[in-house]
Amino acid sequence: MKTGFVMVNYNDYENVKKMVEMVSSYSIIDTIVIVDNCSTDDSLSKIKKLENEKIVILENAHNGGYGAGLNRGAKYLVEQYGDCIIIMSNTDIVIYSEKDIQTLIETFDDKTAVVAPMIREHTGYNCGWKVPSPWQDILLSLPGVYKKYQRKMHYTVEQVKHNIVEVEAVSGSFFLIKGKDLETVGYFDENMFLYYEENVLAKKLQQIHQKTVINGNVEVFHNHSVTIDQVHTSVQKYKNLKRSQYYFQSKYNHAGILNQILMKILFTFFAFCLKIRATVNRDKKVI
Repeated sequence: MKTGFVMVNYNDYENVKKMVEMVSSYSIIDTIVIVDNCSTDDSLSKIKKLENEKIVILENAHNGGYGAGLNRGAKYLVEQYGDCIIIMSNTDIVIYSEKDIQTLIETFDDKTAVVAPMIREHTGYNCGWKVPSPWQDILLSLPGVYKKYQRKMHYTVEQVKHNIVEVEAVSGSFFLIKGKDLETVGYFDENMFLYYEENVLAKKLQQIHQKTVINGNVEVFHNHSVTIDQVHTSVQKYKNLKRSQYYFQSKYNHAGILNQILMKILFTFFAFCLKIRATVNRDKKVI
């Protein structure tokens, strides 16, 4: 079975170049697809110079978000190879060896659609999480409750390390997926610009009775949010997160009217608080 590698670029040439240098020599990867999400700098012209028989550059006419970028690359690979394994990766991921990719691929079986490693981040490890209900998402929106409750929703290093563990959802920063399963569930939902793509994918895969697993024998490092922080303020990130949260809970978890009203109230209130804090911090810098 062929293996393809997909990453999305938006004004991020240096990280894209580093990723290409890291994985282009991996014989286990047949094609690397770089999708440019309508960059506004000169990164596309620089990336085009990386193109060769193994590296394909695709250009989106507009920036439809992270999911839309991944879809463009995934659809290309499915059209080229049919049944294939697709590696989805942020540009700021560090993969330690080709053997790790081989181990992740060997984890697949007939009932498994997604395989992911443990993802080491600056603050610890991301080992996947349970898809939140509408009420759980409301609790996760509350300061003071968020950190404590989030721990209950996430799988721990102790549960996962050196094991192969079925989980509900994994980080979208790096995972492997069967192209045919992704095609079957209709790819990523492009109505969300950023965030919550993982939860939607998890719900879709549950509907076709395919598993998501983490192989705790492999880890990668994620230089978390470097790419996002380059182009989005904290307020913009929060708004994107909450729009996606509301959309997910309304469409996929069928949140009731009360849940929807509470989410909108919390979204509006905390977005306002973040905006005030950002203004105060900016004024302090000026002074």
